[in-house]
Amino acid sequence: MNYLLVAVTFVVLAAVMAGCAVLGTDRLIPGRKSIDAVSKDGVALVPAAEPPLILSDRPGADELERVRFATSALGYNRDEVDGVLAKVVAENSRLWAELEALRGDRGRDAATDLRGEG
Repeated sequence: MNYLLVAVTFVVLAAVMAGCAVLGTDRLIPGRKSIDAVSKDGVALVPAAEPPLILSDRPGADELERVRFATSALGYNRDEVDGVLAKVVAENSRLWAELEALRGDRGRDAATDLRGEG
C-alpha cells in the first residue's frame, strides 16, 4: 500500500511539473525567450532596458541637458558616454573653427585669449 501511495505522489508531482512547464513557459519560466537571448557563441546577450541614446550631428544645449545615460551594474554605459563626448568635442571644435573663420586673423588672437591658451 505504501508503494502505491509513493507512486501516485510521484505521478501527481510529475504531472504538476509538466503542467507548469507547458502552461507557464512564457510567464513563469521564460524558456523559449531565453534561447533567443543567447548568441551563437554561448555568451548571454543583455537586453537593452532603455532605448539607445541618439544625438543629432550638431547637439545644442537643450539637447545635451536632456541626455540620460543607460546604467548597468558597473555604472553608465561606456559606449554611450564616449559617443556623447566625441560629438560634443567635434561640435566644440567646429564652432571654434567657425568663430575663427568669422573673425579672421584679428579674431584668432581673441579666440586664443577666450580659450585660455594665450
